[in-house]
Amino acid sequence: MRAMRLVEVGKPLKLQDIEVPKPKGPQVLIKVEAAGVCHSDVHMRQGRFGNLRIVEDLGVKLPVTLGHEIAGKVEEVGDEVVGYSKGDTVVANPWEGEGSCYYCRIGEEHLCDTPRWLGINYDGAYAEYVLVPHYKYLFKLKRLNSIEATPLTCSGITTYRAVRKASLDPSKVIAIIGAGGGLGTMAVQIAKAVSGAVVIGIDVRDEAVEAARRAGADYVINASSQDPLAEIRRITEGKGVDAIIDLNNSEKTLSVYPRALAKQGKYIMVGLFGADLHYHAPLITLSEFQFVGSLVGNQADFLGIMKLAEAGKVKPIVTRTMKLEEANEAIDNLENFRAVGRQVLVP
Repeated sequence: MRAMRLVEVGKPLKLQDIEVPKPKGPQVLIKVEAAGVCHSDVHMRQGRFGNLRIVEDLGVKLPVTLGHEIAGKVEEVGDEVVGYSKGDTVVANPWEGEGSCYYCRIGEEHLCDTPRWLGINYDGAYAEYVLVPHYKYLFKLKRLNSIEATPLTCSGITTYRAVRKASLDPSKVIAIIGAGGGLGTMAVQIAKAVSGAVVIGIDVRDEAVEAARRAGADYVINASSQDPLAEIRRITEGKGVDAIIDLNNSEKTLSVYPRALAKQGKYIMVGLFGADLHYHAPLITLSEFQFVGSLVGNQADFLGIMKLAEAGKVKPIVTRTMKLEEANEAIDNLENFRAVGRQVLVP
């Protein structure tokens, strides 16, 4: 089968012909119909998440097929699989664990000590087929098709967990940084759907700001042409926001937006751009700020976002479909900030 593989860090993915895997036991072979392109794939191709090197520090073994947003049809199942058969249209939660460590046992498999993340530690969906280690990570699609559903397995699950950690209700105001991207447009929709909170969408390009507005943001700020802190103070009548979801965590965002928090505000850190957080500790104590990391999501988050989407309450904004062989172009678009919403590869 054809697969776009990371063979060497810092170099373009290579199209290779590799063997189609054979499912055994609880494994399921999926014929890929759609694979979302995530900014994490930019970091994978670069070979680092900030200062963390994917090979030396995170133990990624090369070559590996990228692509962790996965949707398609069941092609073949192992002899222990229950409830799935050939032809079922499914998405896969790629954030899988080996099952026996402490975090797996308490249901936080995405934090597994030896993770089995598809498209990162194990071959992913930039291919004609992908092998899912266990059928419990699948979800059958009923209303959604593969193209519109595939971003839910990363941009959806990640922002669903981040919004959940923000502890919102209709009295709260949340700012979402990077609101016009694939994750940002999902975060805006989820926050509106599950909390009723006031949502401020922040981005740095007109088209991205407009995408955040279309996703449902109550207010939008273009941080390249407006003073975001002044705008946030104006919108909140000087109080600040109760929560911030930072989908970048760049030097530019972490040096500015913590100052937008209201007392007892939460700063949810999602992005992997690699900046360091510098903030005066007494200010954190005196205002009871919380800085919280949020990494993808667990099985409960996966089921939560899928049911929300199947009910029609949120929908990924897919702006472009591309061929499998165009994976490097899609990653280039993200790396150079030319993408709005989600790009999806169709093998």
